[in-house]
Amino acid sequence: MSRSVNVMLVISFLLLVAVNIAFLDFVIFLPKKFVPENVSTVATPAPQSILDTDCPNSCRALIAREQAVRVLSSTPSNQESDQISSVPVAAKEYVIPIGSGVVKSDSWQDVAGAEATVDTRNYPPIKSVTLEVYLKIPTANGQIRAKLFNVTDKHDVWFSEVFSEGPVLTKKEVSVALEQGLKTYRIMGLSTLRYEANVENARLRIVTY
Repeated sequence: MSRSVNVMLVISFLLLVAVNIAFLDFVIFLPKKFVPENVSTVATPAPQSILDTDCPNSCRALIAREQAVRVLSSTPSNQESDQISSVPVAAKEYVIPIGSGVVKSDSWQDVAGAEATVDTRNYPPIKSVTLEVYLKIPTANGQIRAKLFNVTDKHDVWFSEVFSEGPVLTKKEVSVALEQGLKTYRIMGLSTLRYEANVENARLRIVTY
C-alpha cells in the first residue's frame, strides 16, 4: 500500500514539473518563435538633447535666450533707423568782417575803411544774415547810430539801423536781408551831438542751411 502511494507521489511530481516546463516554454520562448525572420527591429536613436549630457535642456534654453537677446540688441528697430536717417545736417556759419572807424558828424557819413563785398551766389541757401557792431561814445554825450549801406545799388539795407549811448563798448545786432548777387556794403554812422563816437568790429554773420 505504501509503495503504491509513493508511485502516485512521483507521478504527481513529474506531472507538476511537466506543466511548469510547458508554461515557461509558452510564456517565454513561444513569442520569439512567432517573430518573422525577415522583420528586423531598428532601434530609434534618442534625441541629441537627451544623449548630450554635457548641456541639459535648461542650459540649452539659457543659451538660446542669450543668442536671441544679442540679435535683438544688434539690430536697430524701425524707430531707431528712422531717427538715424532723419538727423538734420548742422547749419554752417560764415563771418564777413567789415571794419571799424570813428564818426563826429550829426548827419550820416561813411565810416572810413568799414566796407566789404559779398556775393550771395558763393554760399549755400542762406537761412539768416545778422549785422553785428560794437558802439560807444567816450564822452557819454548823445547817441551814436550806425547802419549798413548798399554801395552797389545806392540805398540803405532796410531795417539795419542800430544805436547806443554811453562810454562802454556795447554790442548791437540786427537781422538784415542781403541783395542777391555781388554787392558792396559799407557802414555809415553819426553822432547826435557831434562828439567823437566809435564803431568797432562791424561784421556780417551768415548762416546757411
